[in-house]
Amino acid sequence: MQLPLNIFDLVFALLIMKKIRADIPGCDYFDTVDVSHAQEQNKSIVYDGIVIAANLTGEYGFRKKLDGSPEPVKNHLRACVCKMRPCVRVCCPRKNLAANGSCHDGLKEEIKRVNPYMYLMTMDQTVENPVPVIEMAVIRDPFWNCDEVLSLKNNEYTFMQNGTLLIHSSEEYLNNYQYCLYPKFYSDFPKYIWVVVHRCMTILLPGTLEISVISLICFILTIAVYLYVEKLRNVIGKCLISCMFGRFMETLNMVLDDLSLLNGICSSAGYSLYFFKLASSLWHTVISYHVWKGFKSIIRNEPRHQFLTYSIFVWGTALIPTGIIYLINQSWNNDLHKWNWMPLIGFSQCSVKVWNSSSWIYYFGPLQILSTFNAAMFTSTAIHIRKVRRQIMNFRQEKTASSLDFNSQTYLEFLRLSVLMGVSWTLDFVPFFADSTNFWWPVVWALKYYQKGFVFEKTGSSSVITLGGKQTLLNQRYGSPKIFQNGTISIY
Repeated sequence: MQLPLNIFDLVFALLIMKKIRADIPGCDYFDTVDVSHAQEQNKSIVYDGIVIAANLTGEYGFRKKLDGSPEPVKNHLRACVCKMRPCVRVCCPRKNLAANGSCHDGLKEEIKRVNPYMYLMTMDQTVENPVPVIEMAVIRDPFWNCDEVLSLKNNEYTFMQNGTLLIHSSEEYLNNYQYCLYPKFYSDFPKYIWVVVHRCMTILLPGTLEISVISLICFILTIAVYLYVEKLRNVIGKCLISCMFGRFMETLNMVLDDLSLLNGICSSAGYSLYFFKLASSLWHTVISYHVWKGFKSIIRNEPRHQFLTYSIFVWGTALIPTGIIYLINQSWNNDLHKWNWMPLIGFSQCSVKVWNSSSWIYYFGPLQILSTFNAAMFTSTAIHIRKVRRQIMNFRQEKTASSLDFNSQTYLEFLRLSVLMGVSWTLDFVPFFADSTNFWWPVVWALKYYQKGFVFEKTGSSSVITLGGKQTLLNQRYGSPKIFQNGTISIY
């Protein structure tokens, strides 16, 4: 079975490579630009003021990734612009990227105003010629995850005519697709330059979008059930609805970002995604506290405005760090020395940066605190439940404390309780550590699928959780959790 698959992969790769060579002979893919929306003039293409002959254009049904592998995309016209002029690659933030591939960040006007130039070394490394940037073909490249920003002096680098960048200190040659210049030409350019080096790229796991869409549908159906059933519209039910709404908005933002449908509102969507991520995690914390208090408290009645108090706490608390990272991005946007400390919303993608240690300050750190609190609440609640069940069984003389054991059904019931209290979201942090150490990739992939496709409601149309094999709804005004004499827990 393996041999036919290998043959199929080989044939597919050969067909792709044949298409690459047949499109624009003698032109590397990374020397081309998308000219689907460019102006046509006398059977030639006019791109950024450059007239490109028809023989230097070709239709492509793929795009190349950083590793050189092809990825199927919609057919589009590309032109070998680097055959006409020397090329310089300048990064384009995701928030400024238009649907047609153009970048609206005012760079063209800035180049005309500053009139910078670059020194290009001949391939035999004998002559270094100054070339005005305004006379070069400016190719806009997107930022990638894990980008590294380097500040280089004029004696620390050399640009080659073919676009290769030589970094003297490390003697590292970067091909034209492995880097791009930061989209800001300061007055001291090229005495000092800022280079964005692409250290890694991300891939979308197969089926991720489909699973995310299914999750969205399940969120909608579950919320509809809680809104329809009057008995479920209590404090816990309202908290669950709010939590699921936050998860829905979070997943919706990620789906739209993966489909590149957030052009024009990328930054706003990124801050919205961060806000709802924190809010949904805070709702898990509130639910954990409410469930824990309900089990531990003897008094069953709750304050009349309990849900309003929870809402003010959650939405207000989530708003504070969202405002902080907004101010950080705005104030440090032009200070590249602080690049590694910026949340970088709207640069590589429409979400907060999560790939280096600084992410612990504004992302992983707060979420880890909330997850730790949820785990503590779940542990305390589980111990209390086990203690009460043992007392009930001893009282009824059905089992003794020494013979009490936990079977698979009991483990499943506690698993459901952990989902309700948000303990399962502690797994969000495993891929971060595994990614940084290249550890156990199958586990990482499984967790990423779990995160994308996780559906909050695990227990059917209601949130009843049983420990005794029987589901029972507790008909109370506020829906506080309760343990029945048969060991059943009711939470709704």
